[in-house]
Amino acid sequence: MRCGVYVRVSTDDQRDNGYSIDSQLRMIKEYCEKNDYDIVYIYNDAGHSGKDLMRPEMQRLLKDIKSKKIDKLVAIKVDRLTRNNYDGFWLLNYCEEHDVKIELILEPYDVSTANGEMIFGMNLVFGQRERKEIGARTKRAMEEMALEKIHPSKAPYGYIRNKDTGHLEVEPIEAQVVK
Repeated sequence: MRCGVYVRVSTDDQRDNGYSIDSQLRMIKEYCEKNDYDIVYIYNDAGHSGKDLMRPEMQRLLKDIKSKKIDKLVAIKVDRLTRNNYDGFWLLNYCEEHDVKIELILEPYDVSTANGEMIFGMNLVFGQRERKEIGARTKRAMEEMALEKIHPSKAPYGYIRNKDTGHLEVEPIEAQVVK
């Protein structure tokens, strides 16, 4: 059985869920070994959001599915593939059309059955909801930082970020260059 392995983590995912790329790969390799699956391709979209399918390795995966390079797609959970309901069902149908089976090792249900497809759909809904919650939390945090006059990212040239307050302060040497 020729397997394509898909792993993905965004910064928020890794922090919140603890499924690093290495952790995902370790779990999947153990699973594939136990089931005598041959891993022929690894698709790694580290640092990409699951909001849509427009990720470099996801696009390569879709081409490989179409080209019949794999028989099975293995990931740890559906939210590693996508956090979008529409895209999730589109991907499921795309795999079915090309005779590629999806296996999610931490969500062990058969997506080719009616009940498995229902559970797949429910997990998609939860993943999409989590993506929206992450966005809302990030927005709230940025608004709070703005109210407290805390610069949210790296200081621009000529300034340094005060480690205690988060406020920007003039960096004398760089400020001379800017003047």
